[in-house]
Amino acid sequence: MDPAGLGPVIHERQEQQRGYKHRVIVRDGETYGYEKIDAEIADISNYAILRFGPDVSFVYFCGADEAAHAYGSTGPHYHEAIKRVDAQVANLKNAVNERVNIHKEKWLVVLTTDHGHIDEGGHGGDSAQERASFVIAKGFGRQDPQWPQTFAPEELVELLLNERT
Repeated sequence: MDPAGLGPVIHERQEQQRGYKHRVIVRDGETYGYEKIDAEIADISNYAILRFGPDVSFVYFCGADEAAHAYGSTGPHYHEAIKRVDAQVANLKNAVNERVNIHKEKWLVVLTTDHGHIDEGGHGGDSAQERASFVIAKGFGRQDPQWPQTFAPEELVELLLNERT
């Protein structure tokens, strides 16, 4: 999150946090650097998955996005950031697999981006490349969802809410 920005996009629900029913973890990547903060978020997320097995989680890694904005999406900075995020996602996947194997839980893991990039970097813009995104949905301990090959970004929430395990 940007400390000068709007803050977390997830409502913190303080009353539920006091009852250990809801938790929001926010780290300041703008000040401390996203490489460091993404690693902290990865560690916290792994712990939460392994220890608590939450019903729903949202984990955001910003390092690759920040690298593409600053340096473009074709150079070594971006490729190194992608490698870090890929390793962090692999560790989350391993934690989910452990929950499936030990507790026989059914999990759906969905990966997406908030937007695409033009090769030279920068931020904002309305080109098709900058508006492009992807969605990867994988079942663990359950079948993969049977979603359409293409859908509008605003349809993802409905697909998730209608998903049955």
